[in-house]
Amino acid sequence: MSEKSRADRARERLEGLRTKMVLRFGAKASRRITVIAIAAGILLCLIFAAVLFIRIDTIEVAGDVTMFNESEVIRAAGVDIGDGLYWQSSLAIKRNIQRNMPLAQNVKIVKSPFGKLKITIELLGVDYYTKVGDKYYAIDSDLTVLDSNISGSKYSAYGAVLVKLPEVREPVLGEPLVFYDTVEETDTEGELLYEVKDESFYAYTKKFLSELKESGYHTDANGVILEEKFDVRLIYAEKFQVKFGNVSDLDVKFRVLYEILAEGSMQYSDKATVDLSDPTRPTARTDLTLDFSEYVD
Repeated sequence: MSEKSRADRARERLEGLRTKMVLRFGAKASRRITVIAIAAGILLCLIFAAVLFIRIDTIEVAGDVTMFNESEVIRAAGVDIGDGLYWQSSLAIKRNIQRNMPLAQNVKIVKSPFGKLKITIELLGVDYYTKVGDKYYAIDSDLTVLDSNISGSKYSAYGAVLVKLPEVREPVLGEPLVFYDTVEETDTEGELLYEVKDESFYAYTKKFLSELKESGYHTDANGVILEEKFDVRLIYAEKFQVKFGNVSDLDVKFRVLYEILAEGSMQYSDKATVDLSDPTRPTARTDLTLDFSEYVD
């Protein structure tokens, strides 16, 4: 078939289509539909060109960038200079940040057709952090892992309190910590390697962290020791070791602690131990053997 024949056949098909449209919609409506179709085609071409050719040449990070620097936020977003501006949707970039940076509470993404990408971010506060292996992990009172870093000062600088916990499994960002002996493990003969505990056994950890946050003592707390269920301790005001025993009657124990501190008999002690294990018979004594260097920067 010659090129002319192809052109004639194409023209005939277009004319046939136009005739059908005129018969069905009328001449005026047909012209309007044709204009709309052409405009839609041009718009699709422009969108296609934008996706292919507009690149990110500037990334601006605004909002709460105190705990994280701009490069960390950009890395969490999964974008970089030179990437296509529209390769990822704004929603996808937002989800990247929230997945890789669970501390991100509110994230807003704005794209400029001239190649600028603006990320505005707000972060949750960090109340607690713990050390697992050689790394530190920001956690909330439900033990959800919010962030990780090689230095705990990243979190303590913003008021987070160091927490010592029973042995846990490898932390997973965005997931609650899993206590080591709540997961069943067996040897080659199928025998348990250790006594498996129910998750509820460790509910005391969340209970204490939650009530400490609400008690008013969190602000001046330096450390929380939760390694033993019946030997919960609080390092407070760089001076006091407060023994709670178990986590029963915490509201009463916090009120008794207030009375002891308000009474003032320990104000001239450099370091002191307060024992609230039995809140009906509390004790407070100077204890210069205490070492709080692990909990105080």
